[in-house]
Order: sequence, then structure tokens, then C-alpha cells
Amino acid sequence: MHPQTAPVTRTPIRVSAGARPHLLSTPSLATAPKAARDFVRAVLRRTPLASLTDTAVLLTSEAVTSAHLRTPRSADILLRLLTAGHGLRISVHDEAPARIPRPAPAAGELDTDHGLLLTGRLSDDWGTTPFGGRPRSTSLWFELHLKH
Repeated sequence: MHPQTAPVTRTPIRVSAGARPHLLSTPSLATAPKAARDFVRAVLRRTPLASLTDTAVLLTSEAVTSAHLRTPRSADILLRLLTAGHGLRISVHDEAPARIPRPAPAAGELDTDHGLLLTGRLSDDWGTTPFGGRPRSTSLWFELHLKH
């Protein structure tokens, strides 16, 4: 089930009204990142967005791996890929308890989410969207735009 999101917490999507949604739901198993990479590659392969494939696959893999590591095996991971003429948005939602990720550790912490560092560096925009249902969880999303 895709989370309902409050419009005030999510950056307005920057793709046209003609955007096409593509959905993948996969169990939180060690194979989830590969399934997500293959899915993104297959969707983008023959589109005008093909030049974004490598970055989209890398960032998707990082997001799904992070989701898999935080969720029980009984959970599902939902990937939503929205394509439009000038870019795409990918959202990764899991059923893990809410934890707003930080790309850099706080003072005294040793752990850094390297996937978020990559996302912040390589995406045109990114963020998290809280989901208030049970369990409270968070979706990570990022956008990639064609450079003209």
C-alpha cells in the first residue's frame, strides 16, 4: 500500500501533469536492491530519460538497500518511479519505524549514511515524506532532471 502524504510536507513535484507512474513492490529481502535496479533500468532503457539511468540506478540501489537494512523480512518495500519529458522522481517507502535520515553524523557520531551523501550530491532535489499511518514510517524521494 502506498503511503498517503500531506502536501505541505512534500516538495511539489516538478514534472508535468502527463507524468507516468511505474510501481514495484518487493519483499524486504537481500534481493530487493537488485530487483529495484533492474526495474529502474528496464523502465528508463528506451525512453528520452535513458541518459539518467546510471544515476537513477545508483541512487535507487542505495535507497532500497537502506530500506532493506532497516525493515523486517516480513515487510515490503515500495518503489514509485514517476517519469515525465524532462525528468523523473523516485520514491522508496518501507514499513520501518520513522527515522528521518541525516546525510552527515552529528557531533560525536561515527555513522554516516553514505547513500544520502550520494543522493544529496547527485540528485537535483531530494527529501523525505513522513507517513502517519501504522507503523509510522518515512519515504525517501529524489528527482533527476535532464540537462539541456
